[in-house]
Amino acid sequence: MPYKRFATASLLALAADYLHRTDATYRSVVRHQRSLIGYPVTAPNVTATATPAPPAAADSDHDPQHQAVVPPSLPWRFIGWLGSLTGALCRAREMLLELHPNSTCHRVSGSVDPFKARSAERMATLETARQLVLIMPEWEACFGRPFFPQFATRSGFD
Repeated sequence: MPYKRFATASLLALAADYLHRTDATYRSVVRHQRSLIGYPVTAPNVTATATPAPPAAADSDHDPQHQAVVPPSLPWRFIGWLGSLTGALCRAREMLLELHPNSTCHRVSGSVDPFKARSAERMATLETARQLVLIMPEWEACFGRPFFPQFATRSGFD
């Protein structure tokens, strides 16, 4: 996350979509309507006078028309990482309660559909991630700074 600041908003949106909707799956959140979310296909750099060389044996795996898509494992890994930030969640709650004692951030429920986890450990991770996603807007409004990467990544790696 510290090195992927450009992807924060997109990854948080995917994570929130998965954690808030009961019918969402990891495969469904990486789709827009019925299409996979992907990166644009770049055309090879060919000039009008140059003739393209035949593909070499080493380049046979690289298809110029292949479009890289977002794999379903990406939200799974990101939500797992969010769920591991228990220290950041506790510290964010403390900071909110210090500034606004009437805040209800400590009452935010992290309940997630029980069919989304096969183990108690994974359920705890999902619940922590959901609590963090729900508390972040209040924290950002209160402190006027983005939660990621300035606060959470530093406290998560200390």
